[in-house]
Amino acid sequence: MKTRMHPSIIFERLLSSLGAIIVIAGYFFIQVFQDEGTKGIEKTSSYITSLGGNIILTAVIVFILTLAVFAIFFYFGWRNTYLYFEKTNLIIEKGKIFKKITTIHLSDIAAVNIKRNIIEQLLGTSNLKFDLNMSEANSFNSKLVFKEDVAINLKNDILKHMGKNIELENKEIDSVVSYKPVDVFRHMWLSVDISAFIVLIAVYGFIIIAGINDLLAQGLIFIIIIGIIAVVPLIWSLVKSYLSYYNFKVSRAEDTIKLSYGAFTNYKYSLPINRINAVIIKQTIQARIANYYEIEVVNAGLGGNENEDEKTIISLYVKEKEKNIILNEIVPEYQNQIKLENQTKQALIHYLLAKLPLIIVFLGLCALSFWFIIGAIFLIVIAFAQYKTKEIGYDNNMIVIQNGIINKKTTVVKFSNIELISIHKKLLTPISKIYSLQANIIGPLQNSNFNSGLFQKSILENIVNQYLGETNEN
Repeated sequence: MKTRMHPSIIFERLLSSLGAIIVIAGYFFIQVFQDEGTKGIEKTSSYITSLGGNIILTAVIVFILTLAVFAIFFYFGWRNTYLYFEKTNLIIEKGKIFKKITTIHLSDIAAVNIKRNIIEQLLGTSNLKFDLNMSEANSFNSKLVFKEDVAINLKNDILKHMGKNIELENKEIDSVVSYKPVDVFRHMWLSVDISAFIVLIAVYGFIIIAGINDLLAQGLIFIIIIGIIAVVPLIWSLVKSYLSYYNFKVSRAEDTIKLSYGAFTNYKYSLPINRINAVIIKQTIQARIANYYEIEVVNAGLGGNENEDEKTIISLYVKEKEKNIILNEIVPEYQNQIKLENQTKQALIHYLLAKLPLIIVFLGLCALSFWFIIGAIFLIVIAFAQYKTKEIGYDNNMIVIQNGIINKKTTVVKFSNIELISIHKKLLTPISKIYSLQANIIGPLQNSNFNSGLFQKSILENIVNQYLGETNEN
């Protein structure tokens, strides 16, 4: 049986296209005015309406006609879009003349979820969202809007065809950790990456260190301009973060993680535990100072907000006690007591040698001056921080990789979820005799590769052998 979307999709698409409609109508109006001036407007107006030449009336009529063209286009798009089952496939059929049929095998569906923006909440409709088992473009992006009860029934039909438990109703999630608005506000600030501002300060510092006094004023202008460019997106990012994760809830029922969050747009996701390929515990520099932790998962199919499918949060920034509750209750499979190993002293020598060209540049710019000493000390401190902050550990089932001078990231990956693992030489490996490890898993591109610090080859070979043994057992 074929199911057609709710006609409200026409209204939603008109709203989302309103900017383009205004531009098209405005372009037509301006073009006529430029070509023939006021007389052209009056002539065009007389063609459109018998009410006589009127600039405002003409603009309104052009806008309405453009809107009508878009509405007709979206109407036929809605009328000729269907969703139905065919054997073990889910079929999405679109178009009449230029027909497009998308076939999704049920085994390729990682999760079926429901998302509701503010318009859909007002209209009582829901957007059915499919997340697929792919590392790239892991979400089916065509918007499929249905009446809320129809969306839930369709979701259950898909789950039934997949042989999974159905959800009889759209129940509220009983979160294992209670997140209040103040917690969302705190997460908003702690999640801000200020490393760009640190780089900005370093660039300005270079202007001073180089002794280019004549450019000091320009340097101040530079930092103000860049500051403005950075601050505006920062403010928008803060507001967006707060609205996105407002009323955040997370729970687990058997082998499925339930997520719900969002102020104006409400996200409700079900994430099968077997789709999780890694758990990441993150701390920005301000979170490290305040001792807060954010927990993310890397998965094969679940996308977060639109255009942010590389990030799936299962906990906002919380203290260590709440972090442990989330790990124990939501992803106990990734709890571990693995002791992390520090890099060898050869790694420190490696990092110092890698900074040597920059130290020479400072020497050339500043000679043996006070600023050269400051710059050299700064680079040495960076090398020492790289040496102290990169750690690695493993047991029979998983590997833990920790990185981060400013922002700290601890990644826990099961050997069974690793697609490829390799040992890499560095430029100075012939001198330092140390190597790095890279692990690749299925997931969004940004989070699918994990690189370790620098360690003795024997340690990394033990990890590879453990991975090969785990793979052979499976």
